[in-house]
Order: sequence, then structure tokens, then C-alpha cells
Amino acid sequence: MKRLLATSLIGCLALSLNLTVATAAVKPGTTCKTLGQTSTSAGMKYTCIKSGKKLVWSKGVKVVKATPAPAITQTPAPVPSITQAPAAVSFEPWSLNIDAKSLSDQAQQSFLIWAKEKVVVANKHTQIIQTNSNTSRISILKKADDLSAQLFGSYFPEGSLTVIAANEVWAIDQLAKSGWTTTCRNQGMPGVSYCLDNDKRQAYVVTGNAGYDPRNPGSDGGALLAHEYFHLVQANLSKTITGVRVKSGDAETRNALPDWFIEGSADFVGFSVAALSQNASYWVGKPRMATYAPPEESINKNAIVDYEISTCCGNNTPTYPYIIGQFATEYIVASIGFQKMLDIWIDYATTRNFEKSFESIAGISKETFYEKFDQIRTKVGLPPISWRLDGLVNKKIS
Repeated sequence: MKRLLATSLIGCLALSLNLTVATAAVKPGTTCKTLGQTSTSAGMKYTCIKSGKKLVWSKGVKVVKATPAPAITQTPAPVPSITQAPAAVSFEPWSLNIDAKSLSDQAQQSFLIWAKEKVVVANKHTQIIQTNSNTSRISILKKADDLSAQLFGSYFPEGSLTVIAANEVWAIDQLAKSGWTTTCRNQGMPGVSYCLDNDKRQAYVVTGNAGYDPRNPGSDGGALLAHEYFHLVQANLSKTITGVRVKSGDAETRNALPDWFIEGSADFVGFSVAALSQNASYWVGKPRMATYAPPEESINKNAIVDYEISTCCGNNTPTYPYIIGQFATEYIVASIGFQKMLDIWIDYATTRNFEKSFESIAGISKETFYEKFDQIRTKVGLPPISWRLDGLVNKKIS
């Protein structure tokens, strides 16, 4: 089939070449020899047409230069320099005597120290960008992707791929070249839709422009890209490239990963990478980060254990794990460091038991962590517990 198609294409190409005359000067109305033949002269294109019983040159139309095919940048992501100095913080691991600022600062200090000390090794990350008029947003996404690949690209043994496109058709075509057929319509925010697989590929379709606003750091797409890229990192660290398994309330997933840990750590990394790639402050955007949630009465009002469970299909079924998970990840990173947070994922690849891996790496049990977190929640900006999960139904505590 491919051979027949190639032959047909060659035949069509030869025919088109035979019918095109690019050098002969012609005058409209004069005779020509072959119907359909064309000639271009002085910026005008003439076609041999039938007039009555005669073949003559047409009046001609102005030649419009074809728009060049979208340019593609296909290079390993360049390495941005990390110059931001971490804030000096005095913090006691798993302390109950903390506030939102001290927790956030310590978590960022741990992340920035890890990032600055991260040995830059060659990675196989590929970045493909389609020419796009939304240049400000494209620049933001590119910087977030560059830094994500620098920090985490070595965790992909077969490499990773990011496509940033101006339209879905082009994005799908690039993904198909890498062996993945999909659609790319998850709406991340106005002007940005995305898709990602369970292993190494992600794509973003950018149809609207945006600038970076440090007080509204989720509005441009940089944090979204880094968040989703970290989901791919999670899969590779935990060796669950068929999809990271999440607790769903049944016995079969008893030892699986909590939803708050999956989404919360991705939120922490997403906002941290986005801020660092813009040489901005994570803390400046923190108040707005805590508001990216459905406008429901129960948001952030359950004990953390209720955010373990994910049921199909949506971000708030039955609880919304992102914000609680981000605060909980800050508490983990502030107490044991960013690398050890990653080590929990790495250890899970062996144990396939979150509780075992958490206690082994963090030095405290999951239950003790939950007790401590629920004690500090109001100190770090979360509301007190006033809802509870009853099976898979969230109910207000009377």
C-alpha cells in the first residue's frame, strides 16, 4: 500500500511539473498549447483556458506567496541557570509551632537547595514548538518546560517529550510521530488545552495569550505544564508507567497512593518550578494558589485522610485533593527535604505500599503525620475540620 501511494505521488508530482511553465513570458488572450498549463511572469500567474474552440492564456492573477510551514524547534531543552537564593529559615521537622509563612519558606528553601545542587546530566528530553502568535504565553511554557527537564529529565530512561502547539491537529500529528495517538482537549484554562500519557509525553495547545502574574501564578499555564510533567515523573519514579494507582476505597487499592499525595506533590512542584523559571517568589502567589478550587462549601474542610480516595471521574469526587495535598507536601518537604519526598515515590516502586514507603523514608508513620497535619491546618491557612467522608459521600458534621 505504501509503495503504491508513493508511486501515485511521484506520478502526480511529475504531471504537475509538466504543466507548469515558470519562465515563459505570455500575454493574456494569446494562444497556448495545453489546457491547464500555467505560466508565472512578473508576479502574475496565467492559466491556459478554453475560449470557444481556442486555447488561450487567461487574464492572470497576482501571485501570493505561500505562508511558510510552521517553524519547529526540536532541541533538548536548554539549561536555565538557578540563581535564586533560598531564604534562611529556622524550622523544626514536624513542628506544630508553625505558621503559613514559615512552612512555605522552609519548603521552598528545601526545594531550592535541591534544585541548585541538582547535578545537570544529559537527558533525552525533546521539546517541539509550533510557531504561534501568542508569544508571551509560549515563552512562559517554554521556560517552565526547560526547567522541568533540567530538574527531572534524568528520571526518564527513554526520554520525555513536550509539544507546544498553536492548534490541536498539529499537536496530534507530532504526538503520532512519537507513537501516541490521542486527542488534546483537556481544558487547563482559557487559551490552553493539554493532554499527556502515562509515561513520557505531553502536549499543550495554546490559543490565547497571557503574561506572568506573580500574584496569580496559575493563570498563564507555566504551573500547569510543570504540574503535568511531574505526573510523568511520578510514574517513572514509582515504575507505574501504565498509570499511577490511587486509593479508591476498596480493598484492592488499600496500599496504593493517596490522591492528596499524587495531586498535592504535583501542585507543589508545578507552582515551585513556575515561580523559579520566572525568577519569582512562590510565597507571593501562595494566597491565590489556595483559591483554585471548585466553589463548594466543603472545600478543604475534611480531615486529610478523606483526601486519599479518588473515584471516577473528576477532580472533586468525593473531595478535592489539590490544595490540601499541596499544603501537606509543603509540610513533608519542609520536614525531611525535597529529595526524600521523591524517595517516597522511588521506594514505592519496590514496596507497592504507600504506608511502608512513607514511614521508611519520612521517619514517622502515615497516621502520625495525619495527626500532626490536622493539628497545624488552621495555623497554615486551612479551615477547621467540619466535614467527613461517609463511604463515598461527603457530609457536613452536625
